[in-house]
Formats: sequence, C-alpha cells, structure tokens
Amino acid sequence: MSNDQALRYGIGNRLAFCVCGPSGAGKTSVIKAVMEQLPGLAFSVSHTTRPRRSTEVEGVDYWHVSREAFQSLIDNGELIEHVVYSDHLYGTARAQVEEVFRRGMDLVLNVDVEGAKTLQRVGLAPSCHTVYVFLATSSPERLAERLRQRGTESEERIRQRLEVAAREMELLPLFDYLVINDRFETGVDELRSIIVAERSRIRRS
Repeated sequence: MSNDQALRYGIGNRLAFCVCGPSGAGKTSVIKAVMEQLPGLAFSVSHTTRPRRSTEVEGVDYWHVSREAFQSLIDNGELIEHVVYSDHLYGTARAQVEEVFRRGMDLVLNVDVEGAKTLQRVGLAPSCHTVYVFLATSSPERLAERLRQRGTESEERIRQRLEVAAREMELLPLFDYLVINDRFETGVDELRSIIVAERSRIRRS
C-alpha cells in the first residue's frame, strides 16, 4: 500500500525517515541505494557551511552556503532544525520539507543526532510521522577503518570523530531502529525493509 493509498483509507500520515549515525558509517551510500529501489521517496538536501567535497553535487548532496547566508536562514525562521557539527553548520529547510509532502512523497533525512533530537521536540511537519533510524558499524575499529579508507581525515580528526561517535551511541534509546552497516548490501536491505514496513503500518503509537 502506498502512502497516498493509506491516506485515502484514513489510516496514514505523511512519513519521514530520519537516518542518523556516526560520520563514516555509510549513511549517504545506503540512503542513495534504497532510494533507487523504492519509489515515492525524496531526499531532504541539508544546507551547510562545510566546504563541498569533490564527490558532492550541489543541490543533490548539500546546499553549500556561507555562514552569513546560513545565519540569515536562521533569522528568517526558514530552518526547522540546525546544529553545529565539527565546526560547521547544518540545517533542514522548512520549504523543502513542505514541498516534498505537497508532492505526495515520503521524506528521507540524513541529519546529525542533535538535529534528530530537535526534530523529536519540535516536529517536522503537521500530520507527519517521523521514523528515527540509527545507522552504525558494529565497532569503533570498523568505523575507524572506514574513515581511513576515505583518505580525507588526519589521525587526530579520526580520533575526534570516534569520540563523537561514542557519545552518539549513548543516545540509541531515542531511536526506533538500529541498522548495522558492516556489509553494504545488508545495510541497504535493512533500511529498505524498515521503510516498506512503516509504509504498511496501520496503527501508530
């Protein structure tokens, strides 16, 4: 049953899937693969002050803006949530979320754990049910290996990211699901299964 069908039956809400987890765990790759397999999903492209990486496409992975432009978004109330992560600002634009739901699609977000906490407090949008998924590796050692493979991090930066990851893991009780992404295919299958199951759910707590 699609989300539009569920709404016609009177048992559905607009759905958002908020995927969080440590940097380097593979969230972006897993999300992209799932979205290629399932129809009716739209990705929430965050605004950030972080410099664009060579592999990123503007408006697809992030909207890269200056700190002044980001502050203007905050001042004008255009962001639902925003956080500071590794000295850079990240935020979710209200207009983008509203547009996705107007198009009758479900939303996928890739946000920081602090951003997820904010969404849990303020809500994403009226008549929207948000599912919170924590995606991680099975161990800090596996995560460190992933970060080194990226070739963009110094050992000091990796150490800092592992410290952040340890603090994030302590917040697991805030989430609805845990996906262990040691094997890419397994991570994709598990996130896909979560979305399919939630789209078919009749009763929500």
